[in-house]
Amino acid sequence: MFDWTYLILAFAGGMVGAIFGALPNFIFCGFMAIAGAVIAISTGDNTFSTQVAWGPLFGPHISFAGGAAAAAYAASKGKLASGRDISTALIGLEAPDVILVGGLFGALGYLLQWLFNLVPNIGTAAWTNTIALAIVVNAMIARLVFGKSGLFGKVRQGDNRWIPSEVGAWLPWQSHPLLLILLAIAVGLPVAYITKLMPASVGLGFGIVAACLIFLQYGTKIPVSHHIALSAEVVTAITGDLVWGLAMAILAAFLGEIYAELFTAHADTHIDPPSAALATTGLIIPILTVTGVLKLTGIGVLGV
Repeated sequence: MFDWTYLILAFAGGMVGAIFGALPNFIFCGFMAIAGAVIAISTGDNTFSTQVAWGPLFGPHISFAGGAAAAAYAASKGKLASGRDISTALIGLEAPDVILVGGLFGALGYLLQWLFNLVPNIGTAAWTNTIALAIVVNAMIARLVFGKSGLFGKVRQGDNRWIPSEVGAWLPWQSHPLLLILLAIAVGLPVAYITKLMPASVGLGFGIVAACLIFLQYGTKIPVSHHIALSAEVVTAITGDLVWGLAMAILAAFLGEIYAELFTAHADTHIDPPSAALATTGLIIPILTVTGVLKLTGIGVLGV
Protein backbone atom coordinates (compact mmCIF):
# COMPACT_ATOMS: atom_id res chain seq x y z
CA MET A 1 0.00 0.00 0.00
CA PHE A 2 1.32 3.43 -0.92
CA ASP A 3 2.30 5.52 2.11
CA TRP A 4 3.01 9.27 1.87
CA THR A 5 4.86 9.21 5.16
CA TYR A 6 7.13 6.45 3.87
CA LEU A 7 7.77 8.49 0.71
CA ILE A 8 8.97 11.40 2.85
CA LEU A 9 11.12 9.03 4.89
CA ALA A 10 12.56 7.63 1.66
CA PHE A 11 13.51 11.15 0.59
CA ALA A 12 15.38 11.50 3.88
CA GLY A 13 16.95 8.05 3.39
CA GLY A 14 18.16 9.00 -0.05
CA MET A 15 19.82 12.10 1.39
CA VAL A 16 21.47 9.89 4.02
CA GLY A 17 22.80 7.74 1.18
CA ALA A 18 24.34 10.80 -0.45
CA ILE A 19 25.64 12.29 2.79
CA PHE A 20 27.44 9.15 3.97
CA GLY A 21 28.02 7.55 0.57
CA ALA A 22 26.22 4.71 -1.18
CA LEU A 23 28.62 1.91 -0.23
CA PRO A 24 28.95 2.89 3.47
CA ASN A 25 25.16 2.88 3.73
CA PHE A 26 24.98 -0.54 2.11
CA ILE A 27 27.56 -1.85 4.54
CA PHE A 28 25.33 -0.73 7.41
CA CYS A 29 22.43 -2.44 5.65
CA GLY A 30 24.50 -5.61 5.99
CA PHE A 31 24.96 -5.11 9.72
CA MET A 32 21.23 -4.44 10.11
CA ALA A 33 20.41 -7.57 8.08
CA ILE A 34 22.54 -9.62 10.49
CA ALA A 35 20.67 -8.14 13.46
CA GLY A 36 17.33 -8.71 11.77
CA ALA A 37 18.11 -12.34 10.99
CA VAL A 38 19.21 -12.99 14.58
CA ILE A 39 15.99 -11.44 15.89
CA ALA A 40 13.92 -13.48 13.43
CA ILE A 41 15.67 -16.70 14.44
CA SER A 42 15.18 -15.92 18.14
CA THR A 43 11.62 -14.57 18.11
CA GLY A 44 10.10 -15.25 14.70
CA ASP A 45 9.50 -11.51 14.27
CA ASN A 46 10.92 -9.97 11.08
CA THR A 47 9.81 -6.38 11.79
CA PHE A 48 13.38 -5.23 12.39
CA SER A 49 14.46 -6.61 9.04
CA THR A 50 11.60 -5.10 7.06
CA GLN A 51 11.61 -1.68 8.74
CA VAL A 52 15.32 -1.17 9.46
CA ALA A 53 17.52 -3.32 7.20
CA TRP A 54 15.15 -2.92 4.24
CA GLY A 55 13.45 0.25 5.43
CA PRO A 56 13.85 3.94 4.52
CA LEU A 57 17.18 4.49 6.28
CA PHE A 58 19.24 1.50 5.15
CA GLY A 59 17.10 -0.13 2.43
CA PRO A 60 19.43 -0.23 -0.59
CA HIS A 61 16.66 0.70 -3.04
CA ILE A 62 16.50 3.98 -1.12
CA SER A 63 19.81 4.90 0.54
CA PHE A 64 22.22 3.06 -1.76
CA ALA A 65 20.29 4.09 -4.86
CA GLY A 66 20.09 7.69 -3.66
CA GLY A 67 23.81 7.78 -2.94
CA ALA A 68 24.72 6.26 -6.31
CA ALA A 69 22.50 8.71 -8.19
CA ALA A 70 23.93 11.62 -6.23
CA ALA A 71 27.43 10.51 -7.21
CA ALA A 72 26.39 10.37 -10.87
CA TYR A 73 24.95 13.88 -10.59
CA ALA A 74 28.01 15.23 -8.78
CA ALA A 75 30.29 13.85 -11.49
CA SER A 76 28.14 15.42 -14.22
CA LYS A 77 28.64 18.79 -12.51
CA GLY A 78 32.40 18.29 -12.18
CA LYS A 79 32.21 17.97 -8.40
CA LEU A 80 33.32 14.32 -8.29
CA ALA A 81 35.99 12.61 -10.38
CA SER A 82 33.84 9.63 -11.35
CA GLY A 83 30.12 8.89 -11.37
CA ARG A 84 31.03 5.30 -10.47
CA ASP A 85 32.46 6.46 -7.14
CA ILE A 86 29.99 5.00 -4.65
CA SER A 87 32.42 5.09 -1.71
CA THR A 88 32.81 8.82 -1.15
CA ALA A 89 30.70 10.55 1.50
CA LEU A 90 29.26 13.36 -0.59
CA ILE A 91 28.68 15.72 2.34
CA GLY A 92 32.35 16.55 1.85
CA LEU A 93 31.53 18.25 -1.46
CA GLU A 94 29.62 20.92 0.47
CA ALA A 95 26.99 20.94 -2.28
CA PRO A 96 23.34 20.94 -1.11
CA ASP A 97 22.12 20.17 -4.64
CA VAL A 98 24.01 16.84 -4.58
CA ILE A 99 22.32 15.87 -1.31
CA LEU A 100 18.90 16.86 -2.63
CA VAL A 101 19.40 14.71 -5.73
CA GLY A 102 20.13 11.80 -3.40
CA GLY A 103 16.84 12.48 -1.66
CA LEU A 104 14.89 12.61 -4.91
CA PHE A 105 16.31 9.29 -6.08
CA GLY A 106 15.74 7.76 -2.65
CA ALA A 107 12.07 8.68 -2.99
CA LEU A 108 12.13 7.29 -6.52
CA GLY A 109 13.50 4.02 -5.16
CA TYR A 110 10.48 3.69 -2.87
CA LEU A 111 8.08 4.51 -5.73
CA LEU A 112 9.71 1.98 -8.02
CA GLN A 113 9.52 -0.80 -5.45
CA TRP A 114 5.90 0.07 -4.69
CA LEU A 115 5.07 -0.16 -8.40
CA PHE A 116 6.92 -3.45 -8.83
CA ASN A 117 5.08 -4.88 -5.83
CA LEU A 118 1.81 -4.33 -7.71
CA VAL A 119 2.80 -7.05 -10.18
CA PRO A 120 1.00 -10.29 -9.25
CA ASN A 121 2.91 -13.02 -7.45
CA ILE A 122 4.18 -16.13 -9.16
CA GLY A 123 2.48 -18.79 -7.10
CA THR A 124 2.80 -17.66 -3.49
CA ALA A 125 6.06 -15.78 -3.98
CA ALA A 126 6.83 -12.28 -5.22
CA TRP A 127 7.52 -12.29 -8.96
CA THR A 128 11.08 -11.03 -8.39
CA ASN A 129 13.28 -9.35 -5.81
CA THR A 130 11.59 -5.96 -6.13
CA ILE A 131 14.17 -4.17 -4.00
CA ALA A 132 16.96 -5.31 -6.32
CA LEU A 133 14.97 -4.42 -9.42
CA ALA A 134 14.21 -0.95 -8.02
CA ILE A 135 17.96 -0.39 -7.48
CA VAL A 136 18.71 -1.33 -11.08
CA VAL A 137 15.97 0.75 -12.70
CA ASN A 138 16.80 3.69 -10.44
CA ALA A 139 20.44 3.53 -11.55
CA MET A 140 19.43 3.25 -15.20
CA ILE A 141 17.38 6.42 -14.87
CA ALA A 142 20.27 8.20 -13.16
CA ARG A 143 22.63 7.19 -15.96
CA LEU A 144 20.29 8.35 -18.70
CA VAL A 145 19.82 11.68 -16.92
CA PHE A 146 23.36 12.35 -15.68
CA GLY A 147 25.71 10.02 -17.57
CA LYS A 148 27.38 10.45 -20.94
CA SER A 149 28.23 6.86 -21.82
CA GLY A 150 24.74 5.60 -22.68
CA LEU A 151 22.86 2.80 -20.99
CA PHE A 152 25.40 0.10 -21.92
CA GLY A 153 28.52 2.25 -21.74
CA LYS A 154 31.19 2.67 -24.39
CA VAL A 155 33.80 -0.05 -24.82
CA ARG A 156 37.30 1.43 -24.90
CA GLN A 157 39.23 0.86 -28.12
CA GLY A 158 41.28 -2.29 -27.78
CA ASP A 159 38.99 -3.81 -25.11
CA ASN A 160 36.39 -6.53 -25.48
CA ARG A 161 33.11 -5.98 -23.64
CA TRP A 162 33.00 -9.56 -22.40
CA ILE A 163 36.69 -10.02 -21.53
CA PRO A 164 37.46 -7.91 -18.43
CA SER A 165 40.67 -5.89 -18.37
CA GLU A 166 42.25 -3.76 -15.67
CA VAL A 167 40.40 -0.78 -17.13
CA GLY A 168 37.24 -2.37 -18.53
CA ALA A 169 36.18 -4.36 -15.50
CA TRP A 170 33.94 -4.06 -12.47
CA LEU A 171 36.14 -5.92 -9.96
CA PRO A 172 39.14 -7.37 -11.84
CA TRP A 173 40.12 -9.67 -8.97
CA GLN A 174 36.90 -11.70 -9.21
CA SER A 175 36.27 -11.71 -12.96
CA HIS A 176 37.93 -15.00 -13.96
CA PRO A 177 35.36 -17.81 -14.48
CA LEU A 178 37.21 -20.25 -12.22
CA LEU A 179 37.41 -17.64 -9.47
CA LEU A 180 33.67 -17.04 -9.81
CA ILE A 181 32.98 -20.75 -9.38
CA LEU A 182 35.27 -21.00 -6.36
CA LEU A 183 33.72 -17.87 -4.84
CA ALA A 184 30.22 -19.30 -5.35
CA ILE A 185 31.22 -22.55 -3.64
CA ALA A 186 33.02 -20.80 -0.78
CA VAL A 187 30.13 -18.44 -0.04
CA GLY A 188 27.07 -20.26 -1.33
CA LEU A 189 27.56 -23.68 0.20
CA PRO A 190 28.05 -22.66 3.86
CA VAL A 191 25.24 -20.12 3.60
CA ALA A 192 22.94 -22.77 2.12
CA TYR A 193 23.86 -25.16 4.93
CA ILE A 194 23.00 -22.58 7.61
CA THR A 195 19.70 -21.85 5.85
CA LYS A 196 18.89 -25.57 5.64
CA LEU A 197 19.36 -25.84 9.39
CA MET A 198 17.55 -22.57 10.17
CA PRO A 199 15.20 -21.44 7.38
CA ALA A 200 14.34 -18.29 9.37
CA SER A 201 17.95 -17.17 8.96
CA VAL A 202 17.45 -15.97 5.38
CA GLY A 203 19.33 -12.68 5.17
CA LEU A 204 22.05 -13.66 7.63
CA GLY A 205 24.55 -14.74 4.99
CA PHE A 206 23.68 -11.73 2.89
CA GLY A 207 24.28 -9.49 5.88
CA ILE A 208 27.64 -11.03 6.74
CA VAL A 209 29.17 -10.66 3.28
CA ALA A 210 27.59 -7.21 2.82
CA ALA A 211 29.06 -6.04 6.12
CA CYS A 212 32.45 -7.39 5.01
CA LEU A 213 32.44 -4.76 2.27
CA ILE A 214 33.75 -2.37 4.91
CA PHE A 215 37.16 -3.77 3.91
CA LEU A 216 36.48 -2.92 0.25
CA GLN A 217 35.53 0.59 1.34
CA TYR A 218 39.05 0.99 2.70
CA GLY A 219 40.90 -0.51 -0.23
CA THR A 220 41.18 -4.25 0.38
CA LYS A 221 40.46 -6.31 -2.72
CA ILE A 222 37.75 -8.52 -1.26
CA PRO A 223 34.94 -9.99 -3.37
CA VAL A 224 31.42 -8.65 -3.63
CA SER A 225 29.21 -11.68 -3.03
CA HIS A 226 25.93 -10.71 -1.36
CA HIS A 227 24.03 -11.65 -4.53
CA ILE A 228 25.59 -15.11 -4.28
CA ALA A 229 24.67 -15.49 -0.62
CA LEU A 230 21.09 -14.27 -0.86
CA SER A 231 20.29 -16.35 -3.96
CA ALA A 232 21.59 -19.45 -2.18
CA GLU A 233 19.64 -18.61 0.97
CA VAL A 234 16.32 -18.06 -0.76
CA VAL A 235 16.34 -21.24 -2.83
CA THR A 236 17.58 -23.37 0.07
CA ALA A 237 14.83 -22.04 2.35
CA ILE A 238 12.33 -23.26 -0.26
CA THR A 239 13.88 -26.62 -1.09
CA GLY A 240 16.01 -27.56 1.90
CA ASP A 241 18.47 -28.79 -0.72
CA LEU A 242 22.14 -27.77 -0.68
CA VAL A 243 22.59 -28.67 -4.34
CA TRP A 244 19.99 -26.10 -5.34
CA GLY A 245 21.65 -23.59 -3.03
CA LEU A 246 25.01 -24.19 -4.69
CA ALA A 247 23.53 -24.11 -8.19
CA MET A 248 21.83 -20.78 -7.57
CA ALA A 249 25.01 -19.38 -6.00
CA ILE A 250 27.00 -20.25 -9.13
CA LEU A 251 24.30 -18.79 -11.37
CA ALA A 252 24.22 -15.57 -9.36
CA ALA A 253 28.02 -15.27 -9.49
CA PHE A 254 28.07 -15.46 -13.28
CA LEU A 255 25.02 -13.25 -13.69
CA GLY A 256 26.74 -10.59 -11.61
CA GLU A 257 29.78 -10.64 -13.89
CA ILE A 258 27.67 -10.64 -17.06
CA TYR A 259 25.69 -7.64 -15.88
CA ALA A 260 28.92 -5.94 -14.80
CA GLU A 261 30.31 -6.14 -18.33
CA LEU A 262 26.96 -5.21 -19.87
CA PHE A 263 26.16 -2.16 -17.76
CA THR A 264 28.99 -1.06 -15.47
CA ALA A 265 32.54 -1.89 -16.54
CA HIS A 266 32.55 0.39 -19.59
CA ALA A 267 30.33 3.19 -18.29
CA ASP A 268 30.59 6.40 -16.29
CA THR A 269 27.95 5.75 -13.60
CA HIS A 270 27.18 2.78 -11.39
CA ILE A 271 24.48 0.27 -12.31
CA ASP A 272 24.76 -2.36 -9.61
CA PRO A 273 25.65 -5.84 -10.97
CA PRO A 274 24.68 -7.75 -7.78
CA SER A 275 21.25 -6.12 -7.77
CA ALA A 276 20.73 -7.06 -11.42
CA ALA A 277 21.73 -10.63 -10.58
CA LEU A 278 19.32 -10.74 -7.63
CA ALA A 279 16.47 -9.38 -9.73
CA THR A 280 17.13 -12.23 -12.18
CA THR A 281 17.44 -15.06 -9.64
CA GLY A 282 14.45 -13.52 -7.88
CA LEU A 283 12.44 -14.18 -11.04
CA ILE A 284 13.94 -17.58 -11.82
CA ILE A 285 13.35 -19.10 -8.37
CA PRO A 286 9.54 -18.62 -8.24
CA ILE A 287 9.24 -19.85 -11.84
CA LEU A 288 11.17 -22.99 -10.95
CA THR A 289 8.95 -23.36 -7.87
CA VAL A 290 5.57 -23.21 -9.64
CA THR A 291 6.77 -25.43 -12.49
CA GLY A 292 7.86 -28.09 -10.01
CA VAL A 293 11.51 -28.06 -11.09
CA LEU A 294 12.69 -27.32 -7.55
CA LYS A 295 11.12 -30.59 -6.42
CA LEU A 296 14.04 -32.36 -8.11
CA THR A 297 16.46 -33.07 -5.28
CA GLY A 298 20.22 -33.09 -5.05
CA ILE A 299 22.43 -36.15 -4.95
CA GLY A 300 24.69 -37.61 -2.31
CA VAL A 301 25.37 -35.99 1.02
CA LEU A 302 24.53 -32.51 -0.30
CA GLY A 303 20.96 -33.54 -1.01
CA VAL A 304 20.06 -34.94 2.39
